[in-house]
Amino acid sequence: MSKDNNIVEEEGAPVEVPAEQKDSFRSFVSTLAQFSGDLSNLTCPSFLLSSVSLLEYSQYWGDHPKLFAAISQGTTPEERLLFTTRWFISTLYGSYSSRSTTVGMEKKPYNPVLGEQYFAQWTGDAETGDTILKAEQVSHHPPIMGFHLENKKAGVILEGHNGQKSRFAMPAGIDVSQTGHAILTLPSIKETFLITLPSINLRGLVTGRPFVELSGTTYILSSAGHLATIDYSTKGYFSGERHSFKASLKPLAGGSAFYTAQGVWAGASNYTDVKAGKTALFFDSSADKSVAPEIKPLTELGPMESHKLWATVTSAINSKDYAAASKEKSAIEDNQRVLAKERKEKGETQADALQVFELVSEDADETGKAYSTLKEKLINAVGPKAFKEDESKPHWRLRE
Repeated sequence: MSKDNNIVEEEGAPVEVPAEQKDSFRSFVSTLAQFSGDLSNLTCPSFLLSSVSLLEYSQYWGDHPKLFAAISQGTTPEERLLFTTRWFISTLYGSYSSRSTTVGMEKKPYNPVLGEQYFAQWTGDAETGDTILKAEQVSHHPPIMGFHLENKKAGVILEGHNGQKSRFAMPAGIDVSQTGHAILTLPSIKETFLITLPSINLRGLVTGRPFVELSGTTYILSSAGHLATIDYSTKGYFSGERHSFKASLKPLAGGSAFYTAQGVWAGASNYTDVKAGKTALFFDSSADKSVAPEIKPLTELGPMESHKLWATVTSAINSKDYAAASKEKSAIEDNQRVLAKERKEKGETQADALQVFELVSEDADETGKAYSTLKEKLINAVGPKAFKEDESKPHWRLRE
């Protein structure tokens, strides 16, 4: 297997809208402003496409495998929540800021097709162990991806699903509400954590240099009865530092925080042990670089794996042949419409197209049961605002 650095496009001079595409770009922005509903239904111009699938973004959960593995090494429930929060913060730079930093602008990834797959691995040392990711697009309408990240040696499992609903936001941006959640499990300790997802704000469309900000709140609730609340702050026109956050870790039942953290999620942050009165480095994305995962060569990938599925589109985009990219992308999407029609004629559902995950009842799955219990506790503590779930309340698990 080889290191996968394709998730970050080629570094170099900041990317701007090509001169010959500026009219098309202005037309696209105008269409956005007039469109009502979920923007995922719109076709994005090929020159604004990233050369990766959105499903590949699931690898950012594993950007820092040592921090992921270290969660189970916490000696107290409070410390394990701190380690979980640190690991979660470490995933944000890759997920939401790395592309703007390296290539100068955020681009739109491919919309994954139903049943699309992505597998990755981080080979660790004798102490850390290997971390393995399995992801699949489990729904196309609405678009939802399922993911499973596990380090068996460390005894840490992350599983969940998420989707995105987007809308145009004045003066010229896109607001994305992320549905879904993640459940982190420490089997040997019999401890679980429910993790909710932040909202995304895409700004800079008018200038042709889109970038991502986070807003709202992430909650991390442990089955041990502790809650981390992470509040994000977007940069205002006249004040405020971009990518800021503040976190407070305290007992769910109430009382003072035992840890706090603040700083820049795309840069450096500090945490404070309130009882000890000591402050130290929490995480620094510029110093603690992400670890590229290993994936199989293109020739060894299955037809539904992201790199193989979108290979012709990626090749055209990287060659700046946007007409060819649009043609190849349309061919893939047209084929999916044919398959969807065939499933309907056979009386099959989207779940019948899945190979990596399976759709199950929450009550029939241990992770689903843990989610239901923690969800109820979190709603009682902070209200229903904490959750953005699809109305059908789906639950998927890795096939055995």
